[in-house]
Amino acid sequence: MSLVGSLADLLWGTPAYTYGVKLYQSAVNAYLRVSPTYHLTVDDASAVFRPATFMEWNNIENRIWDEEAVLKHLLAHTEADDVFYDIGANIGIYSCLVDSLLTDGTVVAFEPYPPNVERLRINLAANGIDTPVQQRPLSDRPKTATFYLYDTDKAGAQHGSLDTDYPSGDPIGSFSIDTVAGDWLVERGEIPAPSVVKIDVQGTGTAVIDGLEESLSADRCRLVYAEAHGNAEQLRSRLQRLGFSTVTLGVDRPGKEPTVVGYRDGVSLPTADAETTSTAVF
Repeated sequence: MSLVGSLADLLWGTPAYTYGVKLYQSAVNAYLRVSPTYHLTVDDASAVFRPATFMEWNNIENRIWDEEAVLKHLLAHTEADDVFYDIGANIGIYSCLVDSLLTDGTVVAFEPYPPNVERLRINLAANGIDTPVQQRPLSDRPKTATFYLYDTDKAGAQHGSLDTDYPSGDPIGSFSIDTVAGDWLVERGEIPAPSVVKIDVQGTGTAVIDGLEESLSADRCRLVYAEAHGNAEQLRSRLQRLGFSTVTLGVDRPGKEPTVVGYRDGVSLPTADAETTSTAVF
C-alpha cells in the first residue's frame, strides 16, 4: 500500500480525512492540466501512462499498489510468448506492464466502459501496443445486459459491473450493452487463445470463466488471476473443475477478499492456500 493510502486508512471517517482528500485532489487536478506522462516501473516491467483525471492518477499512484502481491507475481511469471487476457482492463495498467515483457506474445484487453476505453487506447498507443480493445463484456453467453456504474462517471472508474449484488449503494448511471462468450471469440479467430488471464469484473467472474471454459481448459493456459467480489469459493471451484490448482494472494485494501489464482503444474506457487500481503515474494 502507498504512503497516501496508508494515511487515508488511518484518518478514515475523520474531518482530517475529508480535508486531506479535497486538498490532495486539488493538487493532482492542477498537475494534470499540464498533461503529464507517468512512468511506472514494477521490477523488470515498465510502461508510460497519460492520466487525464484524478481517478486515473489515483489508480496508477495508489490503488495498483494495493494489488502489489498479485501484480508482481503475474509479472514474474509472464513469459515472452504469452497471450495475456486483461479482462476488466480499466485504463490498461496490467496490459501495458505485461506487454513490456513480451517479444512474441500479445495482450488482449477487455473493457466495456467508454471513458475507460478511450484512455485505455491512449495508454496502449503511448506504449506502442497495437491491439484492438474488446468492448463487449465477457459472460457465459451472448445477451443484452445492463452495465451499472457505481463510483464515478469519469475515466478510471473502478466500480462498473453487470452485477447488481456485489456493488454497494445505488448506481449513478447505467447503459445497455451486448455481452459475448470468450470461447466464441476464440473459435471465430477474433482473438488468440490465452495462456495467462487476469479477471477483474466486479462480481461476474464466474460467468466470464463459464464462457471461457474451453480456452481455460487447454494446457496452454497455465495461470488465471480472478479477483474475488463476494464469490471466492465459486471462482475457486470453477477453476479446480477446469484442472487448475488454486491458491490466494492477498489484496492490501480494507475489507477486500484475496485474489484467487488458478495454476498448472510447473508454476512456482505454494501447494496450499496462503494469503499473502503486498510485501510477499514468491
